[in-house]
Amino acid sequence: MERITICGGTVADSGCSAICLRLEDGPQVFYHSTGIAAVRNNDGLSLKLNPETRGELNRHGLAMCKAYTLMQLRGLAMDNRVFETEVLRMLTHEDAPLCANTETTELLYPRFVRYLEDAHRDGVIGDARYAVAIGKARKLQRFLIIAGLSSITADDFTSDLVLEFRQFVIDEYQYVPLYPELYPRHPGHRPPTKRCCNSTVVHDLKLLQAFFTELENTGEIHHSPFRKISVKKRRAIMHVMYDDPVFLRADEFRQVMQTKVPPELQWAKDLFVLNCAIGCRIGDLLRLTIDKVAVSDDGIPYIHYIPSKTVGRQTTNKEVVTPLIEPAVEIIRRTQLKLINGKPHYGRQRYNKTLRKLLQYCGINRRVSLFSPDACDNICKPLYEVATSKLARKTHIDMLNKVQINYYAAGLHRTGSDAVFRYTSLELADRNVLMKAAFERGGDGEVT
Repeated sequence: MERITICGGTVADSGCSAICLRLEDGPQVFYHSTGIAAVRNNDGLSLKLNPETRGELNRHGLAMCKAYTLMQLRGLAMDNRVFETEVLRMLTHEDAPLCANTETTELLYPRFVRYLEDAHRDGVIGDARYAVAIGKARKLQRFLIIAGLSSITADDFTSDLVLEFRQFVIDEYQYVPLYPELYPRHPGHRPPTKRCCNSTVVHDLKLLQAFFTELENTGEIHHSPFRKISVKKRRAIMHVMYDDPVFLRADEFRQVMQTKVPPELQWAKDLFVLNCAIGCRIGDLLRLTIDKVAVSDDGIPYIHYIPSKTVGRQTTNKEVVTPLIEPAVEIIRRTQLKLINGKPHYGRQRYNKTLRKLLQYCGINRRVSLFSPDACDNICKPLYEVATSKLARKTHIDMLNKVQINYYAAGLHRTGSDAVFRYTSLELADRNVLMKAAFERGGDGEVT
């Protein structure tokens, strides 16, 4: 029988504490941030709960029980991310207005979650982007709780609050020790430990801007708060600064392939080399199965798949078809694309850490420059220190780009002319030649 209790400490320097509920059922433990604030009693330990607050907590507790039961019946993954999503779904459906013509007083955070739920349901965003967006929504929820604005609606969110939210995202790590109950430490939840990078801040703001634009277009609010920010200031806060691209050069790729590595690094080497050869996103690579490998009538091995990021927005079901170079064929033949068998605790962060160890072991220590928000300047680090799962995709694109002839080099058409692409297209055999030309420079050597 599941049991629901209030968990989390109280705020040391504040009279209010945001309430987090815990559901326990034997070994299963789940957490839910209610967004409900309560005042501490004089003892500094317990909370003052009036009848209205208790009723709201009971509503959240009932939603937690329903979500937990639904997860069991549907055989969903029993993790806190899924649990929180299902709880929010229960609460959102309960709070939905009964009539489209009735003026809604839905609070900002539940409305934001409902916007994301609808986008996911309608195929506007896929599963991966939806999971990321829900995380960004919780960031807004924490901001509203800390600012004492949990009860505001979308119409109450002003341009000043947009700028305050932006600063909160940048410096959220400072709030972690002050509000520990908002940052419970459990698997799948990593509280921020340093200033947020510029690109993440901009992506958070763009998601929030898209939400308010949707409400404005449907007539739920009069004007988006972003419209009341000057064009100059809006351009500044929405500007993303990108570092120079980081990728392996041909000789570095060859160095990785020819280096014999210990068994604990071999799985990361297989994953990285195969990812470089295919060029897909790491999520797509891990979803590939052996039935996605085929051989053309000309005897060219290739892999075919639909990218998960764009599957909901494509106008056709056309697959990406990528010829396979010999090292990729060898890895697929040896692993049968079961790249993480026996590693139940695999995750992107674990792969990134192992990848850095792999590149360091292989001597990939070329120094690259990255922008540091703290120093407000570029700093140089060894490549192996900054490597992530995206490095393979960037390496693939760079190596192919360097063997292609510019379409407009002959001067028969102006740069950007669509006619060039109507006259011709690269077929599988042509791309196979390019793949060999690109990777034979960086892949001549035994794969271990």
